[in-house]
Amino acid sequence: MMKTRRVWVIGFMLLQLAAAAAFADAEFAPMAEDSRAKTTLPPPGKALIFVYRQDVAAPKNVPMWFDNQPIGFIVPRSYFLWAVDPGKHVIASNSDRSVALTVNVQKGRNYFVEQSIAAKDVKVELRQVSYARGRVAVNRCRLIKDDSAFAAAALGRPAPKKEPRHVVKPAPKPLPGAAAPVPTQGLALIIKTGSIKLSSRSQSLQTTSGTVPTEFDGKASSPLGLEGEWRINNGFALGIEYIRYSNSLTATGTGLTSSMDVTGVLFNGKKYFAPGGIYHPYLGVGVGAASANFSGSAITGNTADYAIQAMGGLEMRWKQFGVYTELKAFSAKTKDSAGNKVDAGSRGLLVGASIMF
Repeated sequence: MMKTRRVWVIGFMLLQLAAAAAFADAEFAPMAEDSRAKTTLPPPGKALIFVYRQDVAAPKNVPMWFDNQPIGFIVPRSYFLWAVDPGKHVIASNSDRSVALTVNVQKGRNYFVEQSIAAKDVKVELRQVSYARGRVAVNRCRLIKDDSAFAAAALGRPAPKKEPRHVVKPAPKPLPGAAAPVPTQGLALIIKTGSIKLSSRSQSLQTTSGTVPTEFDGKASSPLGLEGEWRINNGFALGIEYIRYSNSLTATGTGLTSSMDVTGVLFNGKKYFAPGGIYHPYLGVGVGAASANFSGSAITGNTADYAIQAMGGLEMRWKQFGVYTELKAFSAKTKDSAGNKVDAGSRGLLVGASIMF
């Protein structure tokens, strides 16, 4: 029937989700206030502290503390500005204040502190930098809206009468015997199987001998999905998935049978909702390539082409482990070098397990 060359076209696609999501936990100040902050002078008897972050490779949003007071989240290309009294002050990062820096300030001076995250190991660091380096960096960043008394003093606003809008509470210590918190960022591996049905059971396939009406089995056999994805704190995930399943077919009126083995490799983008809990509903899309290989007495040969998919479901997580359920719509209208086409697309309900590192 079909003598083809095996075509694998895997387009490089990773959805631009993480970059926009990095700013979800911070609100910027008005542009006029940002411009004023970059040229303001220390108020009488006080000093100014600029805390900025430039890195964009690691999208993690980091809680900030000043003198044991929660301030808010710092994100890529942003900064805080505070007016403080002379003396020692402690700047800390993370919900548990595990990264801290003490700055000894004198009145009438400006101080610059850089907060950075190493993209490889997501390690948070704080360091004091020179005036020249800090001034250049701050001019490339944007001021974060901050309702603290320190920010109000720096910008000449009335002192706030309420708590800061972005309250970051320290992470509570787990009670003896209590479950550890569920991780929200890292590498996750997923294995799944379930019930898959072809989108089109009755098809007329073109062969070297002519058109062959065929009828596929209603349910695919040996469905398998393997997926690896990088999950980000804000619920977005990017990854790659391998899927395969088989379907038997019968050539109508002849009794001859064959088997169609479908494989696909797709790049996926997902959004998990309700981060931090046990139940995580999600939606996602993917794009890549698929092939269909035929063997048997009815039809033989190979077809391949682009493939897309949409999925949604629910993952239940406990510590690093999870139970995974997924509704999938897979579209793969493959063809051979002669233009003969086969619809290898399918719909399915999959279940499986996940482990996060």
